[in-house]
Formats: sequence, C-alpha cells, structure tokens
Amino acid sequence: MMKRVEWLLLSAVVAAVTLGCLACLTGDDVRAVAAPPLSLEGYLDEKLPEAPKDQPKMKVDNQACYVCHDNYKEEKLVVRHGVEEVGCIDCHGKSFDHRDDEDNLTPPEVMYPRDEINECCSDCHDEHDASPAKVIAQWKKRGLTETAPEKLVCTDCHFQHRLKRRTVTWDKKTGKLLKVEQKLAPKENDLMK
Repeated sequence: MMKRVEWLLLSAVVAAVTLGCLACLTGDDVRAVAAPPLSLEGYLDEKLPEAPKDQPKMKVDNQACYVCHDNYKEEKLVVRHGVEEVGCIDCHGKSFDHRDDEDNLTPPEVMYPRDEINECCSDCHDEHDASPAKVIAQWKKRGLTETAPEKLVCTDCHFQHRLKRRTVTWDKKTGKLLKVEQKLAPKENDLMK
C-alpha cells in the first residue's frame, strides 16, 4: 500500500514540474515544443474521387437474377428497361427451374436466338427512329463486320447483354445443353497450404 502511495505522489510531482516548465515558456521557446504547421505540399494537385452517379430508380425487382448475374445490375439495357418497369422475367420468363439450379444446367424459360432478337424487341419498340448517320456511327464504334442490313439485329448496336465468360451454353431455340466448361479442380499442393 505504501509503495502505491509513493508512486502516485512521485507521478503527481513529475506532472506538476512538467506543467510548471511548460507554463514558463514564452516566445521562441513555445515554438520549440509546438507541433510544426500542417503542410499540404504534394497534395494540392491530388484529385478527389468523383461522387458516385445516382442510379435511376428501378421499378422492378431483379434481385433473384442478380444472385448469379450480378454483372447485369448496372448494365444499360437492364437499367433502362428497369426504369420503364420491364424486368428480367418480362423477357426471360420466371425461370424458377433455372434460378433454383445451383449446377447451372437448366436454361432460362425463354432465350433469344439471333434470328428472333428483332422480333422480341419490336414487341415493345414499334420503330427505329435513329438517323442513318447515328446508325453508321454506332456501327463503326462497335466495330461490326456485318454490312448486310437484313442480317443486323437490334443488339448489334444497342447494349451488350452478354456474359463476358460463359461456362454453360444452351441451344437458344431448344434449350438443349450444348457445352459445360469444366471447373478446374485445385491442385493437391494448393490444398495443403
């Protein structure tokens, strides 16, 4: 108990002496113990990140699809249609079997082969109102090689709506499974790490 009192008393004396010394400092002596001023040199040209752009308010719930197709959340085709209250199920059906298949072997209820894309789009979009100059500019921008107008489809110029990497391919007319990319098994050495 006595040692504790001695330590407390010693600590109080040291604190009092330190505060007393600091209180006596004036003028140049004060600058010696004060922190240097904040320098912004080297940071003046630093660019702040841009604020995220506000996403338009979607009027549909595509969350069940985004579980596997998260890449479509910000895709222009999905956003533009979602704002107009057109969701994934409006074009691809409810596709419950597809959504419930963790192995990803069941196709969506509705898929669009290339020769049916224009017909699908024309169900809602009555006419093509872009000027020829705009069509040609978009055609060049996309680097399209097809030049026969009758062979072009809406999605050649409008949006992408394709997975960058497909692990499963179906025949879009019949729904028949065509290809499944085998997942690479981890090497035995990787499992031991």
